[in-house]
Amino acid sequence: MIKKTFVNLIFPLVAIFLLYGCSSSKISSDSLNYIISGNKFAEKGDFQNSATQYKLALKAEPNSTTAKRNLGLVSVKIGKFKEAALLLLDISEYYPKDSELFYFLGEANRGLGFDKEAIKFYQKSLSISPSELRTLKSLSWVYLKTGDYDQAENLIKRNFERNPLDLQLLLISTSIDIKKEKYSKAIKAMQDFEKSDFRIVSKDQTTAETEKILLLNVLGNAYAGVNNCEKAQKIYDIILKLRPFLASTLTDSAKCDLRLNNTFQAKNKLEKAHAAEPNYPEALYLLGKIYTNNDPKKAAFYYKRFVEISSDYKNLEAENKQAQASLNLLESKNLGQGKKSD
Repeated sequence: MIKKTFVNLIFPLVAIFLLYGCSSSKISSDSLNYIISGNKFAEKGDFQNSATQYKLALKAEPNSTTAKRNLGLVSVKIGKFKEAALLLLDISEYYPKDSELFYFLGEANRGLGFDKEAIKFYQKSLSISPSELRTLKSLSWVYLKTGDYDQAENLIKRNFERNPLDLQLLLISTSIDIKKEKYSKAIKAMQDFEKSDFRIVSKDQTTAETEKILLLNVLGNAYAGVNNCEKAQKIYDIILKLRPFLASTLTDSAKCDLRLNNTFQAKNKLEKAHAAEPNYPEALYLLGKIYTNNDPKKAAFYYKRFVEISSDYKNLEAENKQAQASLNLLESKNLGQGKKSD
């Protein structure tokens, strides 16, 4: 499982930054100048300064839907998801046919971990622009995260067949293969990436490194799926040299350790993953299993937290039931010991 905060896929910003809103016929010259300035910064990718200009536009004209919309869009780009969601939702009624606005509302909610809301807004965006590939990718990713693998696959299958060199589509498609346990298929799809010594060509070095790590994580999981943990661990090691605290890779590497009965190493990696991402589901579940016999209190803590956050995920239904059963057993044993001590 790949954590959402890491895998918010790096889709390029092609948003349309407006000059005039839909709700007002007049706009102050000061506000307009700030909006124009903000748009110029946004076009250059300088979203921090862009946000500053839009905020100044709002000071000059507090009810400017244009400034709120544009600020909402760039707020997503700089990771201020809550602010973005509030701004965009507030003015969405003025832009009922604005697919960009609803796409970014989806992105903001995905960034906040509100997957159901994200799905709703992505679907709204697609109802306006049905073939928008960027939105199809994002919605497919959320379906993948929530366990709706067939829906995820249906959204991107045709596009991937037409664009096999699209790295984002490759990532989503092979991630779906992993979830459906089609490990050999995923390995075959990524053979060019593997043969190139995991090389990614991109003008943006940060984008290239992130896409490389995401693809490596999937490839490692594919090899682990065909019981080649030796190769999988080598791939995980490459990732962890670049991102030492990446919860998804630490957890996946720990799974291989557990297969080889290296429980101590697995526990250390899972504790590290938990420290980096306290709500990372699989790390919580595996820590619960590891501590069940030698530290029931810790096991109960991890199981309880896992049950709380995994209930909405179809792909974790079996683990959720098992964790709940283990938690009930641990709590009944603890209750029994309490009665004996009385």
